[in-house]
Amino acid sequence: MDNIYLLKDEPNIDSSLKGQIISDYEEVKYEDMGLESYILEKYNLDVSGKYGDLVIKNPFGKASGQLSSNISQIKTDAIDGLGFVVIKTVISQDEKAKSSMEDWKVKAPKMVVEEIISERGEKGYTVTWKGRGWDKSFEDYLELISQSFDIYKEAGMPVIPSVQYHLPTSDEEFRESEYEFTTKSLEKVWKESRVDLPFIIEQDFSATLSGLKNSQEEILRWLKEVPRLIDKYIDTDNKIIGVKLFNPLYDDNFQVDMVKTLNEEVSKIVDTITCFNRLFDLDKVFEGKKGIAYGGYDLSDRNLRVLSKFVEGYKEDFIPISATGNINSGKMMVEYALRGATSGQIHTYFQIPSKNYKLEEGSRTKKALHELMFNPTNGLVVTMISLRNILGINEDKVFKFLDIAKLHREINLMKLK
Repeated sequence: MDNIYLLKDEPNIDSSLKGQIISDYEEVKYEDMGLESYILEKYNLDVSGKYGDLVIKNPFGKASGQLSSNISQIKTDAIDGLGFVVIKTVISQDEKAKSSMEDWKVKAPKMVVEEIISERGEKGYTVTWKGRGWDKSFEDYLELISQSFDIYKEAGMPVIPSVQYHLPTSDEEFRESEYEFTTKSLEKVWKESRVDLPFIIEQDFSATLSGLKNSQEEILRWLKEVPRLIDKYIDTDNKIIGVKLFNPLYDDNFQVDMVKTLNEEVSKIVDTITCFNRLFDLDKVFEGKKGIAYGGYDLSDRNLRVLSKFVEGYKEDFIPISATGNINSGKMMVEYALRGATSGQIHTYFQIPSKNYKLEEGSRTKKALHELMFNPTNGLVVTMISLRNILGINEDKVFKFLDIAKLHREINLMKLK
């Protein structure tokens, strides 16, 4: 099996600079100045990213899930420096509180972190749980969004509501009343909060959809119509509509077609695409439920392979990409950036055994972010410096993370191997 990864195992960096990174890894030195300012001043690296056109202070965000389902979690993420948080996915409903996807409101918070070996033999981690969408009331979700906007005002960390809207089969119509009520309710909270953020909403095509075995025609219909229906019921022009794609049980070419469809059919509506949700094992059983989503290196292998095919074959400018899938290092974040991603959404990495983090004190968010930035072998700092050296960029010039997402247009990426 071919190795899809572009970056070499060992970073291209001189020993003195490597020593500085090790020193920053061993001891936190950036709390007074702030993480991003410290990295900019010491290493001449700008690590800011983007979600759509929204600039974020660093590219690392939290993906929608159990770890973004209460205000305490979101406040900790803001205080400890995450770039952004996508809040737990709510299931759409109409004005009578009726939801066509009521079965997706599963209260099953138990999560199990497990080691998983990929088809290539790479050891990683996956998290297994039965839950799907938000299981409390819609009013509770709106209150969480309102409180999250208050956190943004205090700490400047963008918060993003996530919705699973009604997805009809081929012989059904879209339940527009659910789109209208849910979208307008979320926008009302945004307006009342008076935040200096765009109104952001991310449609979550859940990994669990893979188990429903929908046809390719049904899936492409969703991709064409769902963004239009969301946009139809948004009043403000100051908005960002995101679409989080899933990994259906079809081949890579269809996955590429999904990304192309969004770009060719709704590029004037969709502002960012999150690529791609977890893989799905139809046969795995967890606590009596058959069919479980999973991650690890099989997920990043597939996601990077598909994105490589997409960026190589798509010659036009494309909708900005937010990556997800086994982002377990700064180096993995750069692998996604080399395929056009300007940010990344993480879930599993915040739950792995503590032995994988250098820091012994602080929240898991703080420990994970420190590792993602300063690990001297695969952190974002050492990886960006290594890439800067490979590309022959003068170290006196600020090297921007966002510039990495443009490289596929400028160089033959295979030369990095």
